[in-house]
Amino acid sequence: YNLPFLQDDPCANPRKDHPDKVYINIYRLIFEIMVTDVQQAITILKKGGIVIFPTDTAFGIGCRIDDTNAVDRLFEIRKRPRIQATPVLVSSIRQALPYLDSPSDIVRHLMKTYWPGGLTIIAPCKKNTIYSPIRGGGDTVGIRMPDHSDILTVITAVGVPILGPSANLHKEKTPYSLEDLDPVLTRQVDYVLRGTCKEKTVSTVVDCTVDPYRIIRQGVVVLPKKPVTLYIDSSNMHETTVAVSVDNEKKETKFVSDDHTSQHVLPLIESLLLKNNLTFQDISAVEVHTGPGSFTGLRVGAAVGNVLGWLLDVPVNRKKTPVTKLDYGNDHWEMIRQ
Repeated sequence: YNLPFLQDDPCANPRKDHPDKVYINIYRLIFEIMVTDVQQAITILKKGGIVIFPTDTAFGIGCRIDDTNAVDRLFEIRKRPRIQATPVLVSSIRQALPYLDSPSDIVRHLMKTYWPGGLTIIAPCKKNTIYSPIRGGGDTVGIRMPDHSDILTVITAVGVPILGPSANLHKEKTPYSLEDLDPVLTRQVDYVLRGTCKEKTVSTVVDCTVDPYRIIRQGVVVLPKKPVTLYIDSSNMHETTVAVSVDNEKKETKFVSDDHTSQHVLPLIESLLLKNNLTFQDISAVEVHTGPGSFTGLRVGAAVGNVLGWLLDVPVNRKKTPVTKLDYGNDHWEMIRQ
């Protein structure tokens, strides 16, 4: 779709008086071709066909997840052993959840943080919803939401997830452009959707069936090596302590002040994260000290923890519900007396 020749070739623009009209018509034609390509891919996949398509990472090859004949044919075309699982592509988190068996907080957190994008999440699945070869005969599935508008449009229109291994024969080179595609493979599929891959590298694969999660393959998305837990302790009347725990190693910092406000706590957290090469998106859980302690301090700590839990969609004190029960100890009764 790159048309630099139009800039230099006078024959490409015979109407010198209205050059913009020529370009507009050409762009309209290109757009119509692209729309037709996407619609063709949708129609073929709906009917149980096999399509090669671009994603954000590499070119993939797939069929609808619920057509066992198409799945069998896909494995045969790629010459992939049926005991080796193949990834699944979805168009939304909502589309993924019915196939997962009680997805954990960390799975939901990774989905919300890194999707759409180059992160394939391995998680326990509902075996009765996924044909055995797709999960390699096991009880897990690798699932991803690609960051590519064309394939997201296709998956949404098909109405079910599609398979998404790279478009190559088993153990052959991963294709990142149309030119990389193997003619032996393209001759055996029903359609090739044209397009480009912006990342041109593989997705990161993370195994969330273990705790902490384990990175199986490092790709375009860089995850913290281990889940990060944020700790907030504002129970002391004269100081606030925040800490992060990575790989069972706790690193903390303190702010000494008689005033407990969120304006003190949040910069303290941000500073600690930056010091340890982390961001708020890396936080997978929040732990808030609930007392006994300072009346104002505990309320500020709980408020900050609850807001972060809601914004980041991570558990606070191991629950998805807000922290409300605080033990103010003597400070609470002293305040009532006054």
